[in-house]
Amino acid sequence: MNTAMRFRINSPKVILESFDDEVVIVNLDSGNYYSLDKIGSDIWSFLEKGASLHETVSAVKGMYLGDPDAISMGVTRLVEALLAENIIVSDASESSSRCREASLAGNGKSGEKPAFANPVLSKYTDMQDLLLLDPIHDVDETGWPKKAEAG
Repeated sequence: MNTAMRFRINSPKVILESFDDEVVIVNLDSGNYYSLDKIGSDIWSFLEKGASLHETVSAVKGMYLGDPDAISMGVTRLVEALLAENIIVSDASESSSRCREASLAGNGKSGEKPAFANPVLSKYTDMQDLLLLDPIHDVDETGWPKKAEAG
């Protein structure tokens, strides 16, 4: 994977909510929902700010103790999983470099660093039928209750 690659959330197909140590993500196209653990949440915060894969890996190495190669591999695998689930997409636009400095905030945190563990993206399909039945998926930009026209 190209480490200079940047990403963006695949909206409006993906919605999410960030909590202290967790991110909950819903893919409205598939009906699947996901949860990221603490380390995954930290990685997510860099990706959503427009950090490249390389910048994200560097920032995570600054936040956690562990083998640099294992950290790099763990971050890369999470990004690959997010791409495979169509949660994020590559972003080649000029605006993708908008938050480079902000994306690295926290890279120099003082104090004891926690140990790195591979981030976990948990996938849930138990609500898939209900999420896909939601009529709001058939709405266009004009909003509810106008149904999107086929075509």
